Amino acid sequence: MIEGESVQLRPMQVSDTDDVIRMRRAPEVLAQLFSNEAPTREEHLRWLERIHEQVDREEFVIVERATDSSIGTVGLSNIDRRHRHAQYGILIGAIDARGKGLAFEASRLILGYAFDKLGLQRVYLYVFADNEQALHLYRKVGFEEEGRLRQHIYKNGRFRDVLVMAILREEKRDEI
Repeated sequence: MIEGESVQLRPMQVSDTDDVIRMRRAPEVLAQLFSNEAPTREEHLRWLERIHEQVDREEFVIVERATDSSIGTVGLSNIDRRHRHAQYGILIGAIDARGKGLAFEASRLILGYAFDKLGLQRVYLYVFADNEQALHLYRKVGFEEEGRLRQHIYKNGRFRDVLVMAILREEKRDEI
């Protein structure tokens, strides 16, 4: 478990399945995911079983300490220990948890874990170029745009650009 002031990150478990599926099904969340639909319960359970067997992925549930409720997920995937980089992903599925700085704190915690505990050099992400809310968070945390994948994802009847962003160990801010 990774402890913060307002949130804690705990490894995702089978008991989180219904909460995770509910959050991924929220229309405002699903609109920003690269997938076209939320997984079924069976698909999620198979995915969770696979990731628990992998050494290149760590997925956490974000728990708001004040309410002891799960508000989202955050994780590192494609962890490459030789080249010391990983892909970051976050999802805040509880609408009432938005705007409280909880995503920033969860991001701060996972980046601290990535750089300090895992010894990574670079953490990167992919995001829709028009997802202003996510871009605001990522820039605030310290991610910088590295490139644009033009018309990379076809979703809801149109092609969308995807930005590649990253943060390096030496760019990690002191408050992170």
